[in-house]
Amino acid sequence: MATVLAAVVGVLLISGSARAGEGTGDPCASDGLAKARVSTGVKLRHDDRTYTKIETDLTVDLPADWKHAEALLLSRESRAYINAMACLTRDPGGQQPRWGEWRPHPPVVTTKGGRVKVVYEAVSWVNQYRSYIHAGVWQVRAGAKVWTVTLQPPPALEGSVWNRITVNPGPPGVETATPLPTAKEKDSGLVWRPEGKKARAAPAVTVSLRPSWQRAWAAQSDRLSAAGLDVLGGLLWMVTISGLLLGAAALYRRPSPTRPARVPPLARQDRVLRNLEWWAVTVVVLHLLIRVDDLVRRYDERRSAEWWLDDALLRGHVFALAAVALLFSFAKPPWRIWLAGLVLMVPPLATMTLTEFFGLCASCDGIWVPSNLALAAQTTASCCLMAVTVLGFVAVAWRLAIDAELLPKSRRTVLPGQQPQDRELRLRVAGPAVVVWTVVVAVSYALTEERNWQRATWLYDRWDAAYGNLHGEDFIWEAVWSASNGQEWILSYVWLLTGVAVLGVLRTWRAPTTSPFDDRADRLLFLTFFPLAVSIGGGRLGSALPEVLWIPLYMLTLYAAVAFRRRHAVLEQSFEVSRRPLAESADSGARTALLNKSRVYRETHAELRRLDQGMTGDKPPERAKLEKTLDKLHDWPASRRLARTDRLPAHVSVVDAALALGPRDNWWDNGARGARFALMPGLPAAVLGAWSDSVRGEAWQDTLMDLFGLPGTVLRVLWWVSTWVGAGFVLGALWRVLPGRRGAVKALPVAFAFALPVALDALSGWFVQEGTANLALYATTMLLVLTVTGIALDLDTFRTERRYWQSRLGLLLSVYQMRYYSLQVAYLIGQVIAVITIWKFFAEPSATPPASDK
Repeated sequence: MATVLAAVVGVLLISGSARAGEGTGDPCASDGLAKARVSTGVKLRHDDRTYTKIETDLTVDLPADWKHAEALLLSRESRAYINAMACLTRDPGGQQPRWGEWRPHPPVVTTKGGRVKVVYEAVSWVNQYRSYIHAGVWQVRAGAKVWTVTLQPPPALEGSVWNRITVNPGPPGVETATPLPTAKEKDSGLVWRPEGKKARAAPAVTVSLRPSWQRAWAAQSDRLSAAGLDVLGGLLWMVTISGLLLGAAALYRRPSPTRPARVPPLARQDRVLRNLEWWAVTVVVLHLLIRVDDLVRRYDERRSAEWWLDDALLRGHVFALAAVALLFSFAKPPWRIWLAGLVLMVPPLATMTLTEFFGLCASCDGIWVPSNLALAAQTTASCCLMAVTVLGFVAVAWRLAIDAELLPKSRRTVLPGQQPQDRELRLRVAGPAVVVWTVVVAVSYALTEERNWQRATWLYDRWDAAYGNLHGEDFIWEAVWSASNGQEWILSYVWLLTGVAVLGVLRTWRAPTTSPFDDRADRLLFLTFFPLAVSIGGGRLGSALPEVLWIPLYMLTLYAAVAFRRRHAVLEQSFEVSRRPLAESADSGARTALLNKSRVYRETHAELRRLDQGMTGDKPPERAKLEKTLDKLHDWPASRRLARTDRLPAHVSVVDAALALGPRDNWWDNGARGARFALMPGLPAAVLGAWSDSVRGEAWQDTLMDLFGLPGTVLRVLWWVSTWVGAGFVLGALWRVLPGRRGAVKALPVAFAFALPVALDALSGWFVQEGTANLALYATTMLLVLTVTGIALDLDTFRTERRYWQSRLGLLLSVYQMRYYSLQVAYLIGQVIAVITIWKFFAEPSATPPASDK
């Protein structure tokens, strides 16, 4: 694995290092640019994004007799082109990598009338505090309240003719400008048009502005205080979820009116509940371990302390290895998995303790030159740390799922009288999968880093002897940071493990009630699952601090959406004689009786419709006899829950009652079926969500810049699939207490419980002037997924009749009696049209590149 990655990195580095030492470029011959005509502008876009976007352009119309004019027509990889473009866009003698500058496209070079025209566009984001952010020939420095925008013309163009300079600062406008502008455009843009002798020199344009507090605060996200608040926000979220989980665990251990007489819990029940309790504490410690090292680094940077490679390795690897040890300690995997984990931890330990041996001790000598050994050693260590983190993640998920019997039993031969055994996590299966994933991530990481390097140093003199060393040093540093950053990226999905732990307890400890809301322990744990597995959003201004507020919001919204309308649910209606709710007879016997009666009910109604349409055949049916048959179907035989024969309410048919029970005999099994059916519409919905988040529009640029962007897009699909499947589970589990007679109507309360916090999130986005268009797409997609899931649950309720129909569509037509189905189709088509409309005309991603660490 490390050999493959080292080979990839070597191929990427060879282009720069092989040609090192060939000499320096020629001077820019600035005298030949005296007749060049130059125009430039800068525009700040503040709204509908977290960070202010800087858009710049530079147009140079130069004479064709300039010494390097012909070089501009050559390949962009040629030395002559790089030298010529460097002369026109920056100071070639003081080149520095521009990590925060992007180019929408390469500079456009055209020729006409003996002149050469160059148009250079560049963009960046104001995401660093009190740092100089470069974009084209402009420089922006963001202070706490005042931002400064300065024109920095290249030395070669100092004596050229400057025709037009524009600055559009966006609202609220410019506070001071030096020198005074010539004119002001109607969109608050300032214009300088130097005339006479002044046109022969680039004016020192400097503009200051006071942006809105929203953009000013977002620009400070790389400060120690802002980073600390972000870590605090994540910690509060974890602590709140963990507190709710521990509270639910305590309720399970107390007597409850909805549970049988208190007896010692089964061994599996006790094990699953202990898993939840220990995991609730573990995730809080994990969060601290994966985030504290970043705070330590920022604290040292604030004190102007220089970080060497050995410092970064020591502090980063210690926290990362401690997180891995915590994962394995909780998972308690088989000894082969333990052994593989220990082997994978050897390279990180070696590079951390033997830095001088591997050439990673930059602070040991006065001059440090990166070596192939240092690159190979740190690459191997980082890959091993990624692999052991993923292995620990899988081991924890396996333990939580196996202890709760969420995975099927082993298919190995079982002797007579013995129960099937739990499946065991086997290294021969998990090992290759982890290795393949690690290799894919590592290769993607290396290719993205090379692309970023080429973007940031596109005007570097690659034939300079120092270029190869700088290239290698950058790769080694990125390999060092990938250890902790990669682990933080993987463990940001730790909520999936928490969701598995919650589902395990709900499965093994659930009370025999109509819904999870009928038992206080089930209710608390179930409501906690909703914001944990289904919620989105909540964080604004580049900080996770507000996210904790969305936990009670989602919980209360779901509870209110169901509780306030529960009395309208079919099973909450009362029998005509006993006046007791239908839910009291919702057992397996009731299901069998209702399904049998439902078939007779539908066939009888079909005969009545044919009678009304004059389709009587050879022997006309008797309407009174058919109506008497329907009337008898409302008779409800005595059961163990009813003292005597009763009758269904007049407004509730046997089909309504059967559909209200759902496809299974208890709320857990209904929830499991809902999760399974949500997977079908959830897969295309997940691709749509990942596309809007990571690919569409400006988001693709952010994805390509992010070192974990491409594999992160794959995990984003998994994130969305988990969201839709979790919503399907919630719908199925609450099926019996949701209002409505058909699945499409039952989906509305759950969709509303999701959409209301999303709407409030959009309102908060409007308040902080951030983009919110995709939130409407998420809400409509959720309604569509739940509607399809609800219809599938209705169909599954009558699955025993599937053999009598040529297709599922025919069965669905029979269950919905056609007239209802027509409305369902129109309703579903309307939702699809809404999703497409929002996607096409309204939804635009809000690309939010992280604060640069370089």
